[in-house]
Amino acid sequence: MQEVVGAQGTETKTDPKIRVFISYSRKDMAFADRLEAALAARGFEVLIDRQEIYAFEDWWKRIETLIGRADTVVFVLSPDAVSSDVARREVAHAASLNKRFAPIVCRRVEDDTVPEALRRLNFIFFEEPAQFEASADRLTEALRTDIAWIRRHTEFCDTAHRWVEAGRPSGMLLRPPVLDQAEAWLAFRPGGAPAPTAETEAFIAQSRKAMLGTQRLRRIALSSIFALMTAVILGLIGWINQATIADEWRYWTITWPYARANIWPYALSITKEQALKPGKSFKECAQDCPEMVVVPSGTFTMGSPKSERGHQPAEEPEHQVTIAKAFAVSKYELKFADWDACVTGGGCNAYKPDDQGWGHGQQPVINVSWEDAQAYVAWFSAVTGKAYRLLSESEYEYATRGGTTTVYPWGDDIKKNAQAMADCNGCGSQWDNKQPAPVGSFAPNGFGLYDMVGNVWEFTQDCLHANYVGAPTDGSAWIAGGNCEARRVRGGSWGINPLLVRSAEHAWDNVGVRSALGGFRVARTLIAP
Repeated sequence: MQEVVGAQGTETKTDPKIRVFISYSRKDMAFADRLEAALAARGFEVLIDRQEIYAFEDWWKRIETLIGRADTVVFVLSPDAVSSDVARREVAHAASLNKRFAPIVCRRVEDDTVPEALRRLNFIFFEEPAQFEASADRLTEALRTDIAWIRRHTEFCDTAHRWVEAGRPSGMLLRPPVLDQAEAWLAFRPGGAPAPTAETEAFIAQSRKAMLGTQRLRRIALSSIFALMTAVILGLIGWINQATIADEWRYWTITWPYARANIWPYALSITKEQALKPGKSFKECAQDCPEMVVVPSGTFTMGSPKSERGHQPAEEPEHQVTIAKAFAVSKYELKFADWDACVTGGGCNAYKPDDQGWGHGQQPVINVSWEDAQAYVAWFSAVTGKAYRLLSESEYEYATRGGTTTVYPWGDDIKKNAQAMADCNGCGSQWDNKQPAPVGSFAPNGFGLYDMVGNVWEFTQDCLHANYVGAPTDGSAWIAGGNCEARRVRGGSWGINPLLVRSAEHAWDNVGVRSALGGFRVARTLIAP
């Protein structure tokens, strides 16, 4: 074995900090503590799991998140580490992401016991305590080698992974100049750097394919405009898919100008997004789009006990759900003003919902179906380039409770200090059983979100299941095994009784149903810092 020798192209800047995940055996914790301090003193951001090891899914998701954020994985080799199932699992996960490894030896091991992904690499030795600082300096030099390329590896691989998890939507594909940067990054991989993952290569290739298709159709459309050749356009429609032409025409003549003026200057950069903290809000448009609030990660009990007033069997069994990553939720239900902006920007299938005479503006949009909600999030994801979506049902209940365990987000009674807290048939507000209230008419909950109960039912992503037997415990939408022609709705509405606006209450509606009682709000997946 040889010690690591730095390659050409060493990057000495450490702002933003290089992120390093330390994988180690708990029996080497004293060494890991010293290594963490040494790397932090040298300007690195050290990612290290400090919690006890339990065989629960939420623990492993924390590890996956830390590894996913890291630019390099430092594996502390020792006899205990190479025999640890947990350590080997960490190596396997990092290898599946094609992360760069930096193996170091704190206690000598036999070559044939080292995980295959590490065995072919050069090691840095920390066996001599007196030489610890010198070894740490050599490790620092190795970690900073080609770091500009490695950072893009982390960024592009994470973006590709989120694209795959979201179902490969076209709205998340790269566009120039970022697409050009990604292709250059692929072409100029430094010697010894980890290969991009297959899904990253597929993501970049699909981005270029989509862009070429768009440019081809744009040239066709623009030549038709400039030449005023109506006859040619009609001829093209005869041999090119009419829906595709119509979609491209709409994009370049309506959506593109709208997004350029109203969306793109306000979309968060990766740096600003990663700096977001729980409770902070942001808005990715000039006006008339959802204001988003960052909801912290956490664990809560979903469902209700049989002793709770209004309890339904469908709310059983109570179960723990862990939201491993912070995410963003719209502060208010989607407003008519937000929906109207979508129509103006060429989205939402140009559908104009009936406001029942109650007005647009700050009123929650109503008479929209689950399918309409999907049209909105697809449009807003496309114009922002961000992952907007509906909430899962467990995310909705977590966000509703805002850290509480009571019947309602504010307590066990429908009112608080004799004040109405929501709009329902018996909540005590001026809008009860008459119409939806303007969004934000009542006090927010513990997460700073408004109208999570009452006002209008809100669609979630989950398909209909009879109860919570077998429900996910990680905050994801429950699709498998359900009736997906119907989706879960949450929060209750202005026309129902107080027991149906409890935090645990859930109902359902068919995907195509539009109602004056129903609307929705949106969520956004965030890039972890």
